[in-house]
Amino acid sequence: MKIIKILESSIFDESGGHVELFVDGELKSEELVNVVREGLPFKYTFLNPVQTVFYRYYSSGNALVSSSTSSGKTLVALLFSMRNRERGRFIYTAPTRSLIREKFKEFRPFFSSVGIRTGELIEELDEVVQPAVVCTYESLLSAARNRAKWFEEAGAVVIDEVHVIRDPLRGAGIEEIVSYCLEEGIPLLALSATIPGALDLAKWMEAELLIESEWRPVPLERKVFNMSKLLRKVKLTGSSPEEKVVALLEHLKPSGKTIVFVPRKDLGWQALRVENALYGKRVVNETLPFGVEEKEGEKVAFHNADVPQAEREAIEDEFKEGDLNRLYATQTLAYGVNLPADSVVILVRGSFDRFTYRYRFFPDLLTVLQMEGRAGRFGLSEKGYSYIVVTGAKEDALEKALEEELNMPFETALSSGIENRNAVSCPNRRKSFLSLMVLGPLIRYGKSWREAVTSMFSLKKNPLLIKEVEEIVSELEALGFIDSGKPTPLTRILVSSFVSPFCFLEFTERLERVRGALGDERTLLYSFVVRPLLRKEFYPSAVALFAGEGFYREAKKISSFLEEVTGIKVKDNSEVLAFYASGGFFPCKNVARPPGELSTLPTESSLLAQLLCKLNVFDFETVHRIAMMVRSGIPYEFSLLGSIEGLGYMRGNALALAGKLMKFHSEVPLINAIREGDAYTLEALKEALSYRYESLSSLEREFNAIVKIVEKIKFPLGNLKLLRFLASLFVGRRKALELSKEEALEVLFESVRGQEENEGKDRWEATGG
Repeated sequence: MKIIKILESSIFDESGGHVELFVDGELKSEELVNVVREGLPFKYTFLNPVQTVFYRYYSSGNALVSSSTSSGKTLVALLFSMRNRERGRFIYTAPTRSLIREKFKEFRPFFSSVGIRTGELIEELDEVVQPAVVCTYESLLSAARNRAKWFEEAGAVVIDEVHVIRDPLRGAGIEEIVSYCLEEGIPLLALSATIPGALDLAKWMEAELLIESEWRPVPLERKVFNMSKLLRKVKLTGSSPEEKVVALLEHLKPSGKTIVFVPRKDLGWQALRVENALYGKRVVNETLPFGVEEKEGEKVAFHNADVPQAEREAIEDEFKEGDLNRLYATQTLAYGVNLPADSVVILVRGSFDRFTYRYRFFPDLLTVLQMEGRAGRFGLSEKGYSYIVVTGAKEDALEKALEEELNMPFETALSSGIENRNAVSCPNRRKSFLSLMVLGPLIRYGKSWREAVTSMFSLKKNPLLIKEVEEIVSELEALGFIDSGKPTPLTRILVSSFVSPFCFLEFTERLERVRGALGDERTLLYSFVVRPLLRKEFYPSAVALFAGEGFYREAKKISSFLEEVTGIKVKDNSEVLAFYASGGFFPCKNVARPPGELSTLPTESSLLAQLLCKLNVFDFETVHRIAMMVRSGIPYEFSLLGSIEGLGYMRGNALALAGKLMKFHSEVPLINAIREGDAYTLEALKEALSYRYESLSSLEREFNAIVKIVEKIKFPLGNLKLLRFLASLFVGRRKALELSKEEALEVLFESVRGQEENEGKDRWEATGG
């Protein structure tokens, strides 16, 4: 392996520059690569130091590049593809859909065509024939497990943001992807801004080149402050933590576009309220845990996992291109989002561990370094500024720990332990996690699965995991999910949907308990039944933040009802899904859209519908309503309203509530009554809207908007993209794309009829045959 360190003293500007580097212990200085002279297809005159080193020293095989944000790693990926263009399809994978869509635009000028896979429905119907594909980790993992042609023809794979391998939820998937590339000799490039123990990662990857860069395209100036000392110099408006935070910002006066990283969501929200109430700032967020006053001051926003996806993307665009200059954020913004700033302010809490005689910091120091990586907008600012404010530790203790962090040993999510969380859908998180990790290689390689699994870093580091994995395989064989060393058709179906056999068993038990009990509470019962098939984690505290303490009272009623009907105690936060699907957020005037994970359920609902169609346990009418209920958050009986463009969660639930008041049993008579101008139904709609809107003008505006939308509705109801996606299971991709809504429904009603109550798992097996 060739190991190269690029020094901070390297120079890069419009006129060129040079790179200073250590190669095999020898200090060198080299001119930057001239793009025109080398005949490279880039619009720049020179490659920067990182790109220059990669271009000169990479010839073939695997590589790891660790360099700061905005240091041109996308172009490094393109150089990697050029070196391997004769081998086959170029695949680039990253953690988020927004990042994938961004790379899709960046890569298009360099390839005849680029495919994209982010889990969106319309993409899944198009066959991948392009020479380059950009995709999320999960899309690539699914393609590898299922031997999709576009992965089978892979000639080079780039894993961006490879440090996500440390993430408890997604890390094992990245390990699995790396193991497939190693097993099959597919050239692999891993990219990261910061990753501890890079040499260990490079060795595991069997890398022929490791590049670590100290050079930044925009120099970083770091200032570390002790919170207590700093507060003595600050003019405070109050003594609460959020008032102190905002006062600190006013004192520090960070320049330009600034991201303020806070350690807790509640602190970020309350700081937003202080900015609005005491400093006259305009709040960009629409979904809030409190009411705000209309102000004319500078804009301010909060970016965190509780903010609905549509709002997060709008906030990101406003920060990049608009006049939003102060953005509060939690650590979620440090990973997988390309959002550089002029300055970052990072609040860090330290505590001294008397057993190890070391300080522990929150957020962890790797995350702090990722946060710092956002400072400095290349081409727009001459320098990036990092202001780290620490409490519970001295400044020098934090600075020393930051210096040591990148020399810490490399760890993955599995090698450092699997967290036990109550928010997950499967009753045994660890067993579920490990079962999927082994079933992927089992599906791909059959009886030789052990070679691929044991090549994973976590199992190499912790051989005891191998024994645990083998015990899980034995258990799956005893349960009938593996037969004669091969995964059964049912198992293949489950793994393709990222559902573990143990979660499936939980689903079947719940389904058996509710058969015959379905009455007027189908929304609650079906939410409980399908919860084990959804990967999302649901957090009651996050819902209560927006819905208030009343949520806990409602959640207790839901849990008590479910336990009474099924005899199963709710432990997976099914009550959160049931609250959302019952329209629980509709009366919350401060909530524009369902917050957090509940705003990203459309993709989950599509996979859920696909799985239920394959399992054939419900007729299609039921499958359709369950999928739309999860997708739109509208109660089961009226859930097809969720397929109507322009309604959304709030308007859809206003209609559903009106339908309940009128004692309608589905959306069809409700829609017809409104179209016919039925006075009682129109009055019921106004009554429903009064639960959310206090002013008559707002109520009338929403009423008129809803009536206008309803008047344009065309039957049959259903999302055409979803219906074509599901119909493709039975008629193939090409034919599905040509189907009308009526034709797709006809295929689905004919193909998905549900099974008799007692036919059991043997029939489910046959659905994959």
